[in-house]
Amino acid sequence: MKKVWITLLVTVLVFSAIGMAKTKITYFGDNDPNSAEAILTRLFNSSQDEIEVEFLLQSWSTDDKHTALVTRFGAKDPNPTVYLGDVIWPAEFAAAGWALDLTPYFPKSEQDKFLPGTIKSATYLGKIYAIPSFTDGGLLYYRTDLLEKYGYKPPTTWEELKTIAATIAKKEGIDGFVFQGAQYEGLVCDAVEFIAANGGEVIDGNGNVKVNSPEVIQALEFMRELITSGAAPDKVFTFMEEDARMAFQQGNAVFMRNWPYCHSPSNMAGDQSAVKGKYGMIPMPKGPKGSGGAATLGGWMLFVNPFASKAEQAAGVQFAKFITSESAQIIRNLVAGNAPTRIAVYSNPTVLRANAIVETLYPIMINAVPRPVTPFYAQVSNALQEEFHAVLTGKKTAADAVKALERKIKEIYEQSVHYVFSGP
Repeated sequence: MKKVWITLLVTVLVFSAIGMAKTKITYFGDNDPNSAEAILTRLFNSSQDEIEVEFLLQSWSTDDKHTALVTRFGAKDPNPTVYLGDVIWPAEFAAAGWALDLTPYFPKSEQDKFLPGTIKSATYLGKIYAIPSFTDGGLLYYRTDLLEKYGYKPPTTWEELKTIAATIAKKEGIDGFVFQGAQYEGLVCDAVEFIAANGGEVIDGNGNVKVNSPEVIQALEFMRELITSGAAPDKVFTFMEEDARMAFQQGNAVFMRNWPYCHSPSNMAGDQSAVKGKYGMIPMPKGPKGSGGAATLGGWMLFVNPFASKAEQAAGVQFAKFITSESAQIIRNLVAGNAPTRIAVYSNPTVLRANAIVETLYPIMINAVPRPVTPFYAQVSNALQEEFHAVLTGKKTAADAVKALERKIKEIYEQSVHYVFSGP
């Protein structure tokens, strides 16, 4: 009888243990064990007893993260179950079969709670492959003291920007408008803003190449005109984000196009800044053919690995929803200052008390536009960088550059599609 009871007890314990077993998944976040990503992962693990997430430390480098994931998914590795990815990855990863289709878990009613640009970036061929976690967008910084001194209001159009920048620059002996003009990804971001602000686009939502248009030509011509008119200095050909920030922060520029990070206490809002308390932030101005200014979308999203088991995928979706929830985005903003992707967070009283800039950022982020959504973004970006820089430096006309781009992008599509379906 005793043996029977022992057998029954063991059986009960075994089944209890089975019932208590957690689904274990992995998460590729960042390389800081005390980051917002790590904190939110620990909160998720302590909030329930069904799923256990292992936080995997990664490189800060976006390129390194991309390479690591491509290598793993090329081998159909089930890990990581969930990964943090750049906004320019969804189309590439979806086309390659490296991102789970999240459409069944992310209905239109939920999508509408997010900034439109972030949803557009997460969408490929009408399906959602990532959930937006935090965002970024380009904006125009301006010297409030100098505009007031010369009787100007902040510019809302290209012509106003050019005129005010050139006029004050000449009178003050400083640069007018500094931006990212070097031949790299930052130039693509800046150009996309000018193009979108003039009603143009490089590639439309259906994958059609639209770069050879009057709107795009006019936008590129204006970027060149900023330099030839004296509104922007020649040295902007070599400027990246930090070059522009330092010029503006040291009091050597009237206007600057850059990202929200420049406003941090360690940068322009700090005690070592020559412009502390002397600058403001507004959306980029609009072009003649546009309805409003535009901001190029930056930021990161949560993806789920399609090579994970069904149970792991389900757990991964639950974790991704938690990380991108309204509560999580409030925590993320308070901890790291990241701009939310959920619209409601921009009016949250707690967030506004702790980080008033969020209210300033909302009109910029709500109009943020993605870079060209394409599975061949890396190749397309290289072509854009080359041709945009040729226009900026006066080596090509805008009309010739967009013709070259139209040809190059179509060739990229043709070659890439042949490679994908036919092999090398």
